[in-house]
Amino acid sequence: MEHILSAPFGARGLSAGMLAGQAMAEACPQTARVGKWSLVRALSEARAAFRLGDRAVTVLSALLSFHPGDEVTGDGQTIVFPSNLELCRRAHGISEPTLRRSLAQLVDAGLIVRRDSPNGKRYARKGEGGAIERAFGFDLKPLAARAEEIAAAARAVAAERRELSALREEVTLLRRTIIKGLELAAAEELSGPWAEIAAGFLPLSRPSNRGLSRTELEELRFELGLLAASVDKSLKSEMNFLNMKGNDSQTERHKQDSNPNPIFDSETFETEAPQTDGTPSGERRASDDLTAVEHLATRSGLRDPDRLHLGTILKACPSILPFARHGIGNWADLLEAAEKIRPALGISPDAWAKAVAAMGESGAAVTLAVILERVDAIRSPGGYLRALTAKAGDGGFTPAPLIFALLRSTAGKAAD
Repeated sequence: MEHILSAPFGARGLSAGMLAGQAMAEACPQTARVGKWSLVRALSEARAAFRLGDRAVTVLSALLSFHPGDEVTGDGQTIVFPSNLELCRRAHGISEPTLRRSLAQLVDAGLIVRRDSPNGKRYARKGEGGAIERAFGFDLKPLAARAEEIAAAARAVAAERRELSALREEVTLLRRTIIKGLELAAAEELSGPWAEIAAGFLPLSRPSNRGLSRTELEELRFELGLLAASVDKSLKSEMNFLNMKGNDSQTERHKQDSNPNPIFDSETFETEAPQTDGTPSGERRASDDLTAVEHLATRSGLRDPDRLHLGTILKACPSILPFARHGIGNWADLLEAAEKIRPALGISPDAWAKAVAAMGESGAAVTLAVILERVDAIRSPGGYLRALTAKAGDGGFTPAPLIFALLRSTAGKAAD
């Protein structure tokens, strides 16, 4: 009964955590026992449930290393009394302030109990036979009393991690299904709501799922599931068309087309306003849109592509940043992000390959970043890219003017 209440030495006051830990230690059954290293592993998993930092678990491991044997039991000597210096050494050289904070966390969590001596020192008093009669230090008995609680918390954390991993896998697979469907639709010139699917997918096509909460992942899975179902339905409705194309190709009864590289429907430019020059309403030439953008770029007075730096591009086109797996720190990262958003914009592999051939990989990636930044104003990203590719092939286009136009537009908005 001597350990029912143990007040701390010095300026430290009693706390609810201290009282709870002491009560746990006093109520611990004598038959309780737990493997000390398995307990450390479980607490490493469940440390958030006990509001412990990783250093606190390291300090607990160091404390347990001073306990003889491999188990903490309810009927044995459970008080360890190492000095702060020895604890710091066994805790991989942490600083003494970190040690004190970690010990306080363990005490407040009710996992260990302070048994302070009259002068605050840690030591043991031995009897005539050399056996320890009384020790002052840290009592580990609450660990034996709470072993099942700690193990259950560790199992819950592991289950939550598995469920989150399964959610991330589902999200990744749904994204892959949508991207591959969009690529097939662009390559095979399929009819259907592909532009709407691409527009809906664009804000959901962030490549990395890290950092998302369970709720965010579940919402993302739901939204992607709707789009994937639309992709599945649209592809199934076009299966006859695909089979007919395959049969024609195999039997050589296909029709010759004067245009060997037809443009997918989403690569045709349209406008929302009627034309006044005799052009049918709803249609617009790519060159008209391109001329308007280049006119804005020309007014900036900055057209030197050699002065185009990656930082300038990212400042002008911040919308591409979420599509980079680990951020954009070099040109390879920018190209990888461009490859991710290409199918989401409804740009066919053929249009992309021609853009790369005409502009180079970096130039094509920058151009795609510009298109993404202006996607709300461009009705057909694929057609716009083809128009820019044609001008680049004639030596009449570099992406620098578009970048500087975006910077000028951003600066103007900030000034307003």
